[in-house]
Amino acid sequence: MSSNTIRPRLQLSLGALALLGEELPSLGGRRLFAASCRESGAELRIILHPAPPEGPSPAAMRDRVVRLRQLAHPALALPVGVGDLDGRPWVAELVLRAPTAMQRLGDGGALGVRQGILALRGLTRAIASLHRAGLAHGALDLDAVHLTPTDVQISGFAATTGNNARADLDALGPLAWAFFTGDLPDGAVGKLSDHRRGIPAALDTLVASLLAADPALRPTRAEAVLGVLDAFPTPQPSPISSFLEGAGRGTRTPRAREAVLLLVLVGLSVLVSSLVLSH
Repeated sequence: MSSNTIRPRLQLSLGALALLGEELPSLGGRRLFAASCRESGAELRIILHPAPPEGPSPAAMRDRVVRLRQLAHPALALPVGVGDLDGRPWVAELVLRAPTAMQRLGDGGALGVRQGILALRGLTRAIASLHRAGLAHGALDLDAVHLTPTDVQISGFAATTGNNARADLDALGPLAWAFFTGDLPDGAVGKLSDHRRGIPAALDTLVASLLAADPALRPTRAEAVLGVLDAFPTPQPSPISSFLEGAGRGTRTPRAREAVLLLVLVGLSVLVSSLVLSH
């Protein structure tokens, strides 16, 4: 079905919810459209799934969205609407302003250790909330996780109707590795501390268990992962450590840290000389 044919019918199905915009590049058999919320003007994305059996049934997608919208977790960017176009389910979701983890890591490299722990903790708490409700994301990746210096948001719930909690837990290991190293693991990666300084021993063990080659050795519940992460203190970094580490912008390289320290020492030397001369 061509875009010219489907657009007016999709707009009719959207009704008062949204004003349809341009069609975006398709993704995995799903057609994507930009849109704006008629009530708030918020930027939306409309995901039009294939008809069954290639895609989910409208009834299954509607049931999933209704159950998701009963949750009230701040990290979950839940769908704002769901509908049916000739047997093909569509879902409307908000376009988040926070960069995806893929964008953030690509621009700034690995997260600072403190920020990485906060991000992993926030992500795990959101997953635990889903699992307690008998739901799951089912398609977690670096594009579904959005990062700010203090918060995590999860989008992409329209990608699946599955409630596969195991898939969420299996995704945590690669995501955690990427948070602290700047890239997804490639094959057998060893210990996180072999690739990154300053990794606490408990975090090292946790990430290793999440990435265990034998799935039977990985954690089976999000609460178990959260129990380890909640044991870490979350003090605010000092201004000096934030400056040296690059908190909120990823870690500085050793060469960059050396340059920063040199500038600080030069500044202190100039200040001391000025004080001596003034006396």
